[in-house]
Amino acid sequence: MSELNYNLFHLRTAENIKVELIKLRESLLKDGQNNAEIHSDVPSIDSLLSDNILDFKDLNPNNNQLKTRKYWHDFLTETSHLSFNECLLILLGVSPKLSNIIEPTLYKTKLNEIKKLQDKQLSLIFFQRVENHLLRERFRSDKINTDDFIKWALDYKYLRKIENESP
Repeated sequence: MSELNYNLFHLRTAENIKVELIKLRESLLKDGQNNAEIHSDVPSIDSLLSDNILDFKDLNPNNNQLKTRKYWHDFLTETSHLSFNECLLILLGVSPKLSNIIEPTLYKTKLNEIKKLQDKQLSLIFFQRVENHLLRERFRSDKINTDDFIKWALDYKYLRKIENESP
């Protein structure tokens, strides 16, 4: 009998989002603006960067990374419906348990409404990702059937299926 697992199709996706978040964090800390709403993103970014992004380059991952990998996969395979933000984080290789740090109405934000994200730099980073736009184009709702999402993500080469033979 084979066990079905999913993984990111391109592991660089998670690496890229990590780099973007590090740059955003540095920019927010260096900026020196007294805008409390913008600076409130820093703790959220710190939370994201503390082993909540998939990292498969590390051959000896720490316990937190192993938990993140398991949570990411289990969330994808054991949940019947996902929120838009959970789907987006899954595509980016980020733990979906952090979906609440992204603007809840991101799924219905249009390009001409981007100004409302001006003080929400973290949500703006996620809004600008091509994965967000493709996901919004396909699923125009905050509640997404997990099986439909997986099929779409496999078709668009965001996820890949791995079959492991079990003894």
